[in-house]
Amino acid sequence: MRSRLVTAAVAVAVLLSAGCSSEDPMPAPDPAPTSSGAVGDAMPGPSSSPATEGPAADGARWPDGVTARLVAVERVPNSWGVDVPPSMAIVRMTLDVVNGSDMLLPVVPQSKEATLLYGPNRQECEPVTGYAYKDPAERKRMALDIDGGTQIPAGGMAQFVESELVPVDQLGSLTVVVEVPSVDGIRDPFTLTGVETLLKTVK
Repeated sequence: MRSRLVTAAVAVAVLLSAGCSSEDPMPAPDPAPTSSGAVGDAMPGPSSSPATEGPAADGARWPDGVTARLVAVERVPNSWGVDVPPSMAIVRMTLDVVNGSDMLLPVVPQSKEATLLYGPNRQECEPVTGYAYKDPAERKRMALDIDGGTQIPAGGMAQFVESELVPVDQLGSLTVVVEVPSVDGIRDPFTLTGVETLLKTVK
């Protein structure tokens, strides 16, 4: 008789235990917080910044209204430079800088406003030395470097001429980095791509 009572008690305990587990489930864990805030909140987009690279045909432009454009890219005769080997070519660049800002831009004398690079890795070209010409007409036609003055007034324009040596077999891949003066601090350089499309041969 006692064994039956024990068996019945054990059966009741098992049933009660099963009933409790089905009636009182464990609460689900709270969702982990996210760094983006509430669901549906849009993340802020990237801030816009001025372009620092573009096609040579379009020229360069800065937020203060200053612009620069390559008005000529020429392969000139090697005889215009001093001791230029046949494996190298002289590339002369003429750069017009327009001061569209409302402030005068100072220009450092003999500064370099255009730097020529070649190849896919954009290697810097070698400098070239030109001759000094007494005749004004010769100097204008054959000069390899011309400073554009010591300042560019507001609304004014200055022209700069720079020449550098490029390996002849790299004339099909040219880039120019333009660096023009700024009133406050250093102006970000602008890279002009596809300069080879502007290249002309002068004889």
